[in-house]
Amino acid sequence: MIDLYKLQWSHYVEKVRWALDFKQLPWRGIDIVAFTKKEMRRFACAQTVPLIHDTATDVAISDSSPIIRYLDETYPEHPLLPAEPAQREAAWQWMLRLDSTLGLHARRLGYTQLIMECPQTLSALFMPQVCGGLFTRRGWRSIAAPVLGAMLTLRFRFHRNRQDRVYEALEAQLLPIAAHIERDGFLVGDRFGAADITLAALLRPLRIVPYFSHHPRLQSLFAWQQRLFREHGRDAAFPYESLIQARRQRCGHMRGRVGWMRQAPEVPALGAAEPVAAPLERANNDIQPVNRWTLLRGLPAYLKLRWFGGVGRVRYEPAAFASG
Repeated sequence: MIDLYKLQWSHYVEKVRWALDFKQLPWRGIDIVAFTKKEMRRFACAQTVPLIHDTATDVAISDSSPIIRYLDETYPEHPLLPAEPAQREAAWQWMLRLDSTLGLHARRLGYTQLIMECPQTLSALFMPQVCGGLFTRRGWRSIAAPVLGAMLTLRFRFHRNRQDRVYEALEAQLLPIAAHIERDGFLVGDRFGAADITLAALLRPLRIVPYFSHHPRLQSLFAWQQRLFREHGRDAAFPYESLIQARRQRCGHMRGRVGWMRQAPEVPALGAAEPVAAPLERANNDIQPVNRWTLLRGLPAYLKLRWFGGVGRVRYEPAAFASG
């Protein structure tokens, strides 16, 4: 039995769940308290989510890509990484780079979208067990939202999305990847594997970010993701996706006009989507320290992001990949 310590909505956790299911390994999920992670303190590895404890080997390991590599090496049946060394290394580099770029940027922009449109959802994600679920109830959600939003804004630099050029960097990355997938169907080789799980899972938060979910040149990529979800029995939508879509349908609008963006970059030649930078040894992260004093600075940043973030309203309509 493999114990998976998880946050249910995390796209990095979904990546590991998908790998465990694909490899047909027995596992059980253990929900953690996001703020304390007290359930994981007994393990000597880094206290990051996801984390697995393999009860058969007594190995505890965190971070989604090292977890998948461990699973593939320890349980070789139903392999996710290619056997050929060059392709295996290519897949590994894809996983680390997507973890360090797409995964982080999608997290930033997904949370940003929730703060702008549906901030009360945050208490359902982060505080379902706190005080018996008090802060998930009507009225209390409104009290919790600014506090959670301020903390997250500082922790993940949402208020600096424009300065950090997150939208631009992500668009420049995804356009050649979409062309690559259209041509080859998979990131590495001619079969589904760990790199494809990484791409499809880490794309999930962008399904609620209209700039990307409605991008005309990315519809094929989201359609590819949706097809994999169906074929592999993944959740069609996480709860936060359903909640924000329901709100958009009621209100008739969404925040999707990024005021500072210009024309999308030209797509590089097919095949140029492959990583070309220096090889990575581990994935990067972007979490910033937050304490009770710096949190005071987070409230103005949260309010500015919520109301004056430079992302304007547009009429709500489903994305082409979802409606067709």
